[in-house]
Amino acid sequence: MNGPVQIVGVLPPAAVYQAAANAGAAKAAMPFGKTVLLGIVAGAYIGLCAALLMTVGPNCPGIAQSNPGLAKYITAAIGFPFVLLMILVCGAELFTGNTAMLPAAVFEGKATLGQLAKNWAGSYLGNALGCALGCLLLLNCGLMPQFTNAINAISVAKVSYPFKETFVKAIMANWFVVLSVWQATAAQTMGGKFIACLSGISAFVAIGLEHCVANMVFVPLGVLTGVPGVTWSAFLLHNLLPVTLGNIVAGALCMATTYSLAYGSLGKKVWKQ
Repeated sequence: MNGPVQIVGVLPPAAVYQAAANAGAAKAAMPFGKTVLLGIVAGAYIGLCAALLMTVGPNCPGIAQSNPGLAKYITAAIGFPFVLLMILVCGAELFTGNTAMLPAAVFEGKATLGQLAKNWAGSYLGNALGCALGCLLLLNCGLMPQFTNAINAISVAKVSYPFKETFVKAIMANWFVVLSVWQATAAQTMGGKFIACLSGISAFVAIGLEHCVANMVFVPLGVLTGVPGVTWSAFLLHNLLPVTLGNIVAGALCMATTYSLAYGSLGKKVWKQ
Protein backbone atom coordinates (compact mmCIF):
# COMPACT_ATOMS: atom_id res chain seq x y z
CA MET A 1 0.00 0.00 0.00
CA ASN A 2 1.38 3.38 -0.98
CA GLY A 3 2.03 5.93 1.73
CA PRO A 4 0.64 9.46 1.82
CA VAL A 5 1.85 11.81 -0.91
CA GLN A 6 3.73 14.79 0.50
CA ILE A 7 3.06 18.10 -1.22
CA VAL A 8 5.61 20.83 -0.71
CA GLY A 9 3.69 24.09 -0.40
CA VAL A 10 6.69 26.35 0.17
CA LEU A 11 10.28 25.90 -0.99
CA PRO A 12 13.04 26.21 1.63
CA PRO A 13 15.16 29.40 1.58
CA ALA A 14 18.18 27.94 -0.23
CA ALA A 15 15.94 26.51 -2.95
CA VAL A 16 14.15 29.85 -3.30
CA TYR A 17 17.45 31.61 -3.94
CA GLN A 18 18.47 29.05 -6.56
CA ALA A 19 15.04 29.35 -8.21
CA ALA A 20 15.47 33.12 -8.34
CA ALA A 21 18.92 32.73 -9.90
CA ASN A 22 17.52 30.30 -12.47
CA ALA A 23 14.72 32.73 -13.28
CA GLY A 24 17.32 35.46 -13.69
CA ALA A 25 19.27 33.24 -16.09
CA ALA A 26 16.16 32.72 -18.21
CA LYS A 27 15.55 36.46 -18.28
CA ALA A 28 19.19 37.06 -19.23
CA ALA A 29 18.87 34.76 -22.23
CA MET A 30 15.71 36.48 -23.49
CA PRO A 31 16.02 38.54 -26.70
CA PHE A 32 16.05 42.28 -26.10
CA GLY A 33 12.86 42.87 -28.09
CA LYS A 34 10.97 40.25 -26.11
CA THR A 35 12.17 41.83 -22.86
CA VAL A 36 10.87 45.22 -24.02
CA LEU A 37 7.55 43.68 -25.07
CA LEU A 38 7.03 41.97 -21.72
CA GLY A 39 8.17 45.16 -20.00
CA ILE A 40 5.41 47.05 -21.81
CA VAL A 41 2.95 44.43 -20.58
CA ALA A 42 4.10 44.93 -16.97
CA GLY A 43 3.85 48.73 -17.26
CA ALA A 44 0.36 48.47 -18.72
CA TYR A 45 -0.71 46.19 -15.84
CA ILE A 46 0.56 48.82 -13.41
CA GLY A 47 -1.52 51.47 -15.18
CA LEU A 48 -4.64 49.30 -15.03
CA CYS A 49 -4.26 48.49 -11.35
CA ALA A 50 -3.37 52.09 -10.55
CA ALA A 51 -6.91 52.88 -11.73
CA LEU A 52 -8.27 50.49 -9.09
CA LEU A 53 -6.02 51.91 -6.38
CA MET A 54 -7.10 55.47 -7.21
CA THR A 55 -10.78 54.56 -7.36
CA VAL A 56 -11.20 52.92 -3.96
CA GLY A 57 -8.97 54.07 -1.09
CA PRO A 58 -8.60 57.78 -1.91
CA ASN A 59 -12.37 58.09 -2.31
CA CYS A 60 -13.21 56.98 1.23
CA PRO A 61 -13.12 60.35 3.03
CA GLY A 62 -15.11 59.15 6.02
CA ILE A 63 -12.67 56.34 6.75
CA ALA A 64 -9.71 58.65 6.12
CA GLN A 65 -11.02 61.12 8.67
CA SER A 66 -11.93 58.62 11.37
CA ASN A 67 -9.15 56.06 10.84
CA PRO A 68 -6.32 57.34 8.59
CA GLY A 69 -4.20 54.25 9.14
CA LEU A 70 -6.96 51.97 7.91
CA ALA A 71 -7.56 54.24 4.92
CA LYS A 72 -3.90 53.94 3.95
CA TYR A 73 -4.05 50.17 4.16
CA ILE A 74 -7.23 49.99 2.07
CA THR A 75 -5.47 52.03 -0.61
CA ALA A 76 -2.43 49.78 -0.37
CA ALA A 77 -4.22 46.44 -0.39
CA ILE A 78 -6.70 47.12 -3.19
CA GLY A 79 -4.86 47.57 -6.47
CA PHE A 80 -1.13 47.04 -6.54
CA PRO A 81 -0.82 43.54 -5.01
CA PHE A 82 -2.80 42.33 -8.03
CA VAL A 83 -0.17 43.81 -10.37
CA LEU A 84 2.65 41.65 -9.04
CA LEU A 85 0.45 38.55 -9.13
CA MET A 86 -0.41 39.24 -12.78
CA ILE A 87 3.24 39.77 -13.66
CA LEU A 88 4.47 36.62 -11.94
CA VAL A 89 1.66 34.29 -12.99
CA CYS A 90 0.89 35.53 -16.51
CA GLY A 91 4.44 36.54 -17.44
CA ALA A 92 5.89 40.04 -17.75
CA GLU A 93 9.16 41.85 -17.10
CA LEU A 94 9.27 44.21 -14.11
CA PHE A 95 12.50 46.19 -13.76
CA THR A 96 12.39 46.33 -9.98
CA GLY A 97 12.17 42.55 -9.60
CA ASN A 98 14.92 42.13 -12.18
CA THR A 99 17.27 44.24 -10.05
CA ALA A 100 17.54 41.16 -7.81
CA MET A 101 17.07 38.18 -10.12
CA LEU A 102 19.67 39.22 -12.68
CA PRO A 103 22.43 39.86 -10.09
CA ALA A 104 21.62 36.49 -8.51
CA ALA A 105 22.12 34.84 -11.91
CA VAL A 106 25.42 36.71 -12.36
CA PHE A 107 26.66 35.68 -8.90
CA GLU A 108 25.88 32.04 -9.69
CA GLY A 109 27.65 32.14 -13.07
CA LYS A 110 24.39 31.77 -15.00
CA ALA A 111 24.49 35.21 -16.68
CA THR A 112 27.00 37.90 -17.64
CA LEU A 113 27.10 41.57 -16.70
CA GLY A 114 26.35 42.36 -20.34
CA GLN A 115 23.19 40.28 -20.19
CA LEU A 116 22.23 41.99 -16.92
CA ALA A 117 22.61 45.41 -18.55
CA LYS A 118 20.58 44.28 -21.57
CA ASN A 119 17.75 43.02 -19.37
CA TRP A 120 17.69 46.05 -17.11
CA ALA A 121 17.67 48.43 -20.10
CA GLY A 122 14.95 46.46 -21.90
CA SER A 123 12.70 46.03 -18.89
CA TYR A 124 13.09 49.68 -17.81
CA LEU A 125 12.33 50.93 -21.33
CA GLY A 126 9.40 48.56 -21.67
CA ASN A 127 8.01 49.51 -18.26
CA ALA A 128 8.19 53.20 -19.18
CA LEU A 129 6.38 52.60 -22.48
CA GLY A 130 3.76 50.43 -20.79
CA CYS A 131 3.14 53.06 -18.12
CA ALA A 132 2.78 55.68 -20.85
CA LEU A 133 0.16 53.44 -22.45
CA GLY A 134 -1.55 53.10 -19.07
CA CYS A 135 -1.62 56.89 -18.64
CA LEU A 136 -3.09 57.27 -22.14
CA LEU A 137 -5.86 54.81 -21.33
CA LEU A 138 -6.69 56.47 -18.01
CA LEU A 139 -6.77 59.96 -19.49
CA ASN A 140 -9.19 58.87 -22.22
CA CYS A 141 -11.50 56.44 -20.43
CA GLY A 142 -13.95 59.06 -19.17
CA LEU A 143 -13.36 58.17 -15.53
CA MET A 144 -10.88 60.87 -14.56
CA PRO A 145 -13.15 62.45 -11.88
CA GLN A 146 -12.78 59.34 -9.71
CA PHE A 147 -8.98 59.44 -10.09
CA THR A 148 -8.52 63.15 -9.32
CA ASN A 149 -8.18 62.98 -5.54
CA ALA A 150 -5.43 60.37 -5.78
CA ILE A 151 -3.56 62.03 -8.64
CA ASN A 152 -3.45 65.37 -6.81
CA ALA A 153 -2.27 63.92 -3.50
CA ILE A 154 0.13 61.28 -4.78
CA SER A 155 1.85 63.27 -7.54
CA VAL A 156 2.56 66.25 -5.27
CA ALA A 157 3.93 64.02 -2.52
CA LYS A 158 6.23 62.18 -4.94
CA VAL A 159 8.12 65.35 -5.93
CA SER A 160 8.18 67.05 -2.52
CA TYR A 161 10.94 65.22 -0.64
CA PRO A 162 14.73 65.75 -0.66
CA PHE A 163 16.91 63.43 -2.74
CA LYS A 164 18.27 61.52 0.27
CA GLU A 165 14.89 60.76 1.79
CA THR A 166 13.46 59.70 -1.56
CA PHE A 167 16.48 57.45 -2.18
CA VAL A 168 16.11 55.76 1.21
CA LYS A 169 12.37 55.27 0.73
CA ALA A 170 13.14 53.66 -2.62
CA ILE A 171 15.51 51.17 -0.98
CA MET A 172 12.82 50.26 1.53
CA ALA A 173 10.14 49.95 -1.16
CA ASN A 174 11.99 47.58 -3.44
CA TRP A 175 13.21 45.54 -0.51
CA PHE A 176 9.53 44.86 0.21
CA VAL A 177 8.78 44.23 -3.48
CA VAL A 178 11.57 41.72 -4.00
CA LEU A 179 10.71 40.00 -0.74
CA SER A 180 7.25 39.49 -2.24
CA VAL A 181 8.82 38.13 -5.43
CA TRP A 182 11.01 35.77 -3.35
CA GLN A 183 8.03 34.57 -1.33
CA ALA A 184 5.88 34.13 -4.44
CA THR A 185 8.71 32.08 -5.95
CA ALA A 186 8.71 29.93 -2.82
CA ALA A 187 4.93 29.45 -2.86
CA GLN A 188 3.74 26.55 -5.00
CA THR A 189 0.03 27.41 -5.01
CA MET A 190 -1.94 30.32 -6.45
CA GLY A 191 -3.24 31.22 -3.00
CA GLY A 192 0.26 31.22 -1.58
CA LYS A 193 1.51 33.46 -4.36
CA PHE A 194 -1.32 35.92 -3.75
CA ILE A 195 -0.55 36.12 -0.04
CA ALA A 196 3.11 36.71 -0.92
CA CYS A 197 2.19 39.54 -3.27
CA LEU A 198 -0.27 41.08 -0.81
CA SER A 199 2.20 41.19 2.06
CA GLY A 200 5.12 43.16 0.65
CA ILE A 201 3.24 45.29 -1.87
CA SER A 202 0.56 46.46 0.57
CA ALA A 203 3.30 47.23 3.09
CA PHE A 204 5.33 49.52 0.86
CA VAL A 205 2.27 51.36 -0.46
CA ALA A 206 0.70 51.86 2.97
CA ILE A 207 3.95 53.18 4.45
CA GLY A 208 4.40 55.63 1.56
CA LEU A 209 7.58 54.32 -0.04
CA GLU A 210 8.91 54.82 -3.58
CA HIS A 211 8.74 52.47 -6.58
CA CYS A 212 10.17 53.82 -9.83
CA VAL A 213 7.78 52.03 -12.20
CA ALA A 214 4.63 52.86 -10.23
CA ASN A 215 5.77 56.48 -10.19
CA MET A 216 5.90 56.39 -14.02
CA VAL A 217 2.09 56.37 -13.83
CA PHE A 218 1.22 58.60 -10.88
CA VAL A 219 3.57 61.53 -11.47
CA PRO A 220 3.07 61.85 -15.25
CA LEU A 221 -0.68 61.86 -14.60
CA GLY A 222 -0.07 64.80 -12.27
CA VAL A 223 1.97 66.60 -14.93
CA LEU A 224 -0.56 65.94 -17.70
CA THR A 225 -3.53 67.06 -15.60
CA GLY A 226 -1.82 70.27 -14.49
CA VAL A 227 -1.33 69.59 -10.79
CA PRO A 228 0.51 72.68 -9.41
CA GLY A 229 4.21 72.08 -8.73
CA VAL A 230 4.31 68.75 -10.56
CA THR A 231 6.56 69.17 -13.62
CA TRP A 232 8.61 66.88 -15.83
CA SER A 233 11.88 68.23 -14.42
CA ALA A 234 10.69 67.72 -10.84
CA PHE A 235 9.64 64.18 -11.71
CA LEU A 236 12.89 63.21 -13.42
CA LEU A 237 15.34 64.87 -11.00
CA HIS A 238 13.56 64.80 -7.64
CA ASN A 239 11.82 61.45 -7.98
CA LEU A 240 12.64 59.09 -10.83
CA LEU A 241 16.44 59.38 -10.53
CA PRO A 242 16.78 58.77 -6.77
CA VAL A 243 13.99 56.18 -6.80
CA THR A 244 15.56 54.16 -9.60
CA LEU A 245 18.93 54.19 -7.83
CA GLY A 246 17.39 53.21 -4.51
CA ASN A 247 15.38 50.40 -6.08
CA ILE A 248 18.57 49.02 -7.65
CA VAL A 249 20.39 49.08 -4.30
CA ALA A 250 17.56 47.13 -2.67
CA GLY A 251 17.39 44.46 -5.34
CA ALA A 252 21.08 43.98 -6.07
CA LEU A 253 22.56 44.53 -2.61
CA CYS A 254 19.88 43.93 0.02
CA MET A 255 18.43 40.85 -1.67
CA ALA A 256 20.68 39.25 -4.30
CA THR A 257 24.00 39.85 -2.54
CA THR A 258 22.65 38.92 0.88
CA TYR A 259 21.13 35.65 -0.27
CA SER A 260 24.11 34.71 -2.41
CA LEU A 261 26.23 35.14 0.72
CA ALA A 262 23.79 32.97 2.64
CA TYR A 263 23.00 30.26 0.09
CA GLY A 264 25.04 30.81 -3.07
CA SER A 265 28.44 31.27 -4.64
CA LEU A 266 29.42 34.40 -2.73
CA GLY A 267 28.91 32.56 0.55
CA LYS A 268 31.05 29.65 -0.58
CA LYS A 269 33.88 32.05 -1.31
CA VAL A 270 33.50 34.08 1.88
CA TRP A 271 32.70 31.31 4.33
CA LYS A 272 34.98 28.73 2.59
CA GLN A 273 32.20 26.13 2.61
